[in-house]
Amino acid sequence: MLNRLYVVLGVVLLLPLAVVAQIVRLHVVDGGELRAEGTKQAESFVELPAQRGAILDRAGRVLVQNTATFEVNADPTVAGFAEREAELTDLLGRLTGKSGEHYRRKIRDRASRQYVRLVPRLGEAEKDELDRADIPGLLITGSFARRYTYGRTGAHVLGHVDRDLRGIAGVEAQHNGPLAGRPGRQAVQRDMRGRVKAIVGGNVVEPENGETVVLTLDLVRQSILEEELARGVANAGARWGTAIAMDPRTGAILALANAPTFDPNNAGSFSQAARRNHAVADKIEPGSTFKLVTAIAALESRAMDLDDTIETGEGWAYIKGRTIRDTKAHGTITLSDAIKVSSNVAMARTAEKTGASAFYRTARALGFGQSTLSDLPGEVPGTLRRPEDWGSQTLTSMAYGYSVETTPMQMLTAYAALANGGLLVRPHVVSERRDVRGDVTWSAPVDSVRRAFSERTARLLRPAFERVVKEEGGTAKAARVDGLSIAGKTGTARSAVGGSYTAGVYRASFAGMFPADNPEVVMYILLDRPTNGYGGGAVAAPIFGAVAARWIGTFPSVAQRVAPAADLPSRPTAQLPRIGGMPAPLALARLRAEGFGVKLPRRAGWATPVVYHEAAYGDEARVDRTVKLDASPEAQAAEAPGAMPDVRGMSTRRALAWLRASGVRVRLKGSGVIRRQSVAPGAPLPASVSLTANR
Repeated sequence: MLNRLYVVLGVVLLLPLAVVAQIVRLHVVDGGELRAEGTKQAESFVELPAQRGAILDRAGRVLVQNTATFEVNADPTVAGFAEREAELTDLLGRLTGKSGEHYRRKIRDRASRQYVRLVPRLGEAEKDELDRADIPGLLITGSFARRYTYGRTGAHVLGHVDRDLRGIAGVEAQHNGPLAGRPGRQAVQRDMRGRVKAIVGGNVVEPENGETVVLTLDLVRQSILEEELARGVANAGARWGTAIAMDPRTGAILALANAPTFDPNNAGSFSQAARRNHAVADKIEPGSTFKLVTAIAALESRAMDLDDTIETGEGWAYIKGRTIRDTKAHGTITLSDAIKVSSNVAMARTAEKTGASAFYRTARALGFGQSTLSDLPGEVPGTLRRPEDWGSQTLTSMAYGYSVETTPMQMLTAYAALANGGLLVRPHVVSERRDVRGDVTWSAPVDSVRRAFSERTARLLRPAFERVVKEEGGTAKAARVDGLSIAGKTGTARSAVGGSYTAGVYRASFAGMFPADNPEVVMYILLDRPTNGYGGGAVAAPIFGAVAARWIGTFPSVAQRVAPAADLPSRPTAQLPRIGGMPAPLALARLRAEGFGVKLPRRAGWATPVVYHEAAYGDEARVDRTVKLDASPEAQAAEAPGAMPDVRGMSTRRALAWLRASGVRVRLKGSGVIRRQSVAPGAPLPASVSLTANR
């Protein structure tokens, strides 16, 4: 028992010694390494967000940009902070409109020894000024918000972002990677409460800001298309409408609109229906606009020519076990007439002569049943069954736009091929991307997907589609614009509801192009379930006409054809304007504005008054003449102006130069352009004058 007590006592006495020895070892032997590890564990990184790239229209207008706010924190224990504290607080006071004492009090009364939040939200310009001050101990973190400059304009093309600024629709989603850029990071230390402080000399990886995306859209044209589509949908009482316009030569989308639409600044408050891009996301039976395929197939296969006649009877025909009807009896008509009056019977008989194989090849070559390869997300390919899956009535139904499903974008590209001579182009809304220096990093390739049909066929067919608009009996009279040649085709299709057609439920459409002989624009318009009229010629064609009339001025070559500018009258001679006593640059500008060439006197400076050499104000002179000016004291004295000139509308710089050169003292208020003068023009030249200017 006694031995056991000695053992226990020895262990108890040795235990404190062991603890002391371990403490000494940790402090002396491993202390440096453990302290470094502890510091490393306290270190962390905060993300420095990259600024998301802007989105511009084709003219450089900013459609989407970021708004930035920054939080300013500080560690007052950092070396050098105390010496510059007064400078910092005064600077923050000036940037925020608060007093420097306000920030000194914040620093003095901070809860943490090494952390204080100074400004919760600071603007980008103010942040840049704070960066230039380069005060130690500051930690500035930023956050960004996305701003869609023109609200709802272009919403379905632009798309929108989530709370983390990730693109979830439209161009924002399709080009999210390049737009987002790469975030940076900054080394910080965190205390036990998780608060951060800056590390002096800590590692900083600067963010790589996102690229700028330039669209093919033009803001003016986009606004017009949206306005006219919304008006057309409202007038027709339609459930929704979509419209797309394209440059048929390049595939560049000039404008794209849906009605109803939404505001991407607050996308979450709008329904899914309002945010749906019907132009690429909806499959429809197109109706008579699909007769383009029937006509192309017939001409390409040489089954028929435009002048070949077709018997349509009394406005109906029983074909393949089904009665096919026209709106009225047309009798015997040509294929060109059948396009003009939109005869279903004629097109069904044309398709029979063409054959299933040739018809399918043409539809496939025009891109139906497959994606258009556009750069808009959410596009569906449509439905085009293979001939072996067709029933006995499929071919004749497809001849006038049934038993096939297309998207509005597919219909647009098919008509673009008619406009450009038979080439299938790829629709695109992004023309290029630029880095932060403005250098182009990527451009949309301008090339056709394939040749869909021959240039000869396109050249023959365009006049037939022009008859639809310009001739009496054509179905698209409402698309006419005075002085502008337009080709196009109307479409009216019964709409299936719940898997079956319902009486009185239609989709109305119009596909058109202008100028008809050399199209610069091709456009497709579709309205779903109109109730105030239902035909494409009645509700869709007027929208096209209204848009085309307003767009003419945005295409100089088209405007010149519609309203040719009169030749300016020739002007061989003109009167020399008054320049006596004007400073040389003013006289030079005045004479050149009148068309005269000018030879300035030698050593004529900015304020040197000049006069005519061997000529006078009011003399008639040839406008191609070079007018010589004189700056000699004798000539100036002979024509020195004795009256107060009218300097209103002049820049302050020019007005001051002229008056001071004439010995007049000037008192100037404001800057920019002179708006008022205290001495009236024509009054005796004063010793002094007061001028008021504003920008």
